[in-house]
Amino acid sequence: MNPSSISQSALFVSSASKHPDEIIKLIIGDGICNTPYHIEDGVSIAAYPWHVNTKYYVADIHLCSMAGKGLAPQHFASTVQAIVFYFDSNQSNGLETAEGWLPFLNEYDAEVKIMLCNRCHEKPVDGITKLSAQEWCVKKGFELVELDPEVDDEWEAEQDFVETTGIKRVIQALHAHVWPVLTMKDRKEPTSFNGLLHGGLTCSDDNNLSEELEDLHLGTGLDQANIEGKIEELFGGGDLSEGDMDFSTLFGQLQEMKERVSSLSNDQRKACAEQVVLAFWKAIGGDNEEIDMPEDG
Repeated sequence: MNPSSISQSALFVSSASKHPDEIIKLIIGDGICNTPYHIEDGVSIAAYPWHVNTKYYVADIHLCSMAGKGLAPQHFASTVQAIVFYFDSNQSNGLETAEGWLPFLNEYDAEVKIMLCNRCHEKPVDGITKLSAQEWCVKKGFELVELDPEVDDEWEAEQDFVETTGIKRVIQALHAHVWPVLTMKDRKEPTSFNGLLHGGLTCSDDNNLSEELEDLHLGTGLDQANIEGKIEELFGGGDLSEGDMDFSTLFGQLQEMKERVSSLSNDQRKACAEQVVLAFWKAIGGDNEEIDMPEDG
C-alpha cells in the first residue's frame, strides 16, 4: 500500500510491551475484513481502514500502528489527525519512558492526543499514581484514558453524569473530531427546543450530541448575559448571540467545554447548556423564532 493512498489517519503507538495493533483491534474487532495494509517506506506502518458512521456524518479514515520511533514518510505524517499513545503505568519509570517518545510524537501536528494505559491506581505499590499521570498529561497536552479503570459502584450510582471511560472514550474522542474528509448526513430539522435535544443534532451511534448536551443538566435561572459570557469564554470568545461561530468550531470544542463547565454549579451548568444548544441551532442556520425555548422560572 502506498502512503499517498491514506488521506486521514489516527496513529497508535506504544512505549510498552502491548503492541498498538492490540488497541486498534479493540476498536474495529479482529475479523477477516480488518486485515491491515502494510506500508514499507523506511518504516513499517500497519494501516487498518475504519469507516466512521455516526448519526451526523460518515468518514473513511485509517487507524495506523507503528511499532517504533522510525521516521514516517512525510505524506503519511501529514495525514495524522490523532495520536493514541499507550504506556505502562505499572512501571515506576513509565512516564520517563513516555517522555522519551515526545520528540517523536511532537513531529505530528495531531489535534487529538490520548495517553492510554490499562489502569492507574491512586496509591499503587509499584507504578505510576493516577495523579502523577494526570499532571503529566495536562502539561504535555494529552488526555489520560484508562482501559480498565477502578470503578466505585456506590459513588457512580449517586452521580447525575458518569464520564465515558475505556476504549469507548477513545472511540468517542475520535468520533468528536471534525475529520476533514467527513461527509455530513442530511439533517432532520427539529421544530422545538426538545426536538433539538432529542432528534436533531446527534453525532454518534452510542454517544450523540443530545446526550452530550443533556449531560450538562438543562434548565434556567441565571442572568443570560453572564451565562453567555461564560460560554463565549469556553468557546474562545465567539459571539453566541450573533451566531457567528461555525458548527465545526462548536462541535470540535464540545468535549473540552463539557470538562471545563463541570466545575460550575448545577444552575450554571443548566443555563450554560441552554445557550450551547441555541448556539448549535444558530450554527446550522436556525433562527431564534424557530425554536421554542423553555421559559425562565
